[in-house]
Amino acid sequence: MRIFTYRNKRAVRKTARILGCILLALALLCVGRVLYVQRYVVYTPSGVTLDYDQHLRYTGQEQLEPDPADYPFETVLDTVSETDEAAEKQTRLDGYSISTTMLVNGVDQVREALNSVDGYNAIVLDVKSIYGNFYYSTELSGAPKADALDVADVDKLIEELTARQDLIVIARVPAFSDRRYALEHQSEGLPIWNGALWEGDDVCYWLNPYSNSVQGYLTSIAIELSQRGFDGVLFDDFYFPDSDRIMWNANITRSEAVLDAAANITDSLYGYGIEVLFGSDSAEVAALGDRVCIRTDAAEDVSAIVEQMSPVLQDPAAQIVFLTSSRDTRFAACGVIRPLIEDSTGD
Repeated sequence: MRIFTYRNKRAVRKTARILGCILLALALLCVGRVLYVQRYVVYTPSGVTLDYDQHLRYTGQEQLEPDPADYPFETVLDTVSETDEAAEKQTRLDGYSISTTMLVNGVDQVREALNSVDGYNAIVLDVKSIYGNFYYSTELSGAPKADALDVADVDKLIEELTARQDLIVIARVPAFSDRRYALEHQSEGLPIWNGALWEGDDVCYWLNPYSNSVQGYLTSIAIELSQRGFDGVLFDDFYFPDSDRIMWNANITRSEAVLDAAANITDSLYGYGIEVLFGSDSAEVAALGDRVCIRTDAAEDVSAIVEQMSPVLQDPAAQIVFLTSSRDTRFAACGVIRPLIEDSTGD
């Protein structure tokens, strides 16, 4: 007869589990008792005793007021705040523009001119004509490259300029003047009373600033330019043509259409790491971009322009940029961009 039958083994295991639980409970009880009694332990010269009559209560730790004399330096928070503020302060531009004519005459001539000047921190480079031709190897669908210049040479020039850490490189793009785009998307152009497209004195069609497609087109150009290393994009001639021949049936004014374009383009480019500059004399447009560019040679108008723009700009001296061929020192009150090669014009 076997003593450890299956039934007996089950009984033994059950008894062992019960005894284990009892021993664990006793151990926990002992530990708890020790922790509880420990608070009544009193250490005296003659030994250790237990005093159950003492009254224990938590008094907390006295909070001392800091003495300003103990902190002779600025706090880290103040230091970081001032650092951020300094980082956000924009650099005043002082440099040169490279126009379409200069590129057509040859990139080597442009390089020679750059080597002959110093002390500049910005370059404004034409990258597209008012007729819709691109001066660099664009990858935008259907966008034509210019035939009047060597696009490959311009690509190399762009690489050289954007590789310089000491230089702010800005691409200039005619905003709403684009003959090719208007012909291919006639509903996005500005019509006259007979349905034909309105054209300016340069025999070039203009685009509708209020069009979502036009705004998206300009945004796409700027994104591509940011990927090529440009620090900023100047949307030049950012205004609505002043002509009574243009049929305007939108539910907003012409000025509001331009403001809508400025706001949407700026918002769409947020986070792409590229500054947005508008070529405009409107303070309302200036308030929506990172900088405003004003083309003038009249130095006597500088103070009035600064006064007009200052209320909407945080740093007028850096955010106002004059595109001028004048050497008048009054322009130095703000940013100044002059032609790299004299007697060279744009489109």
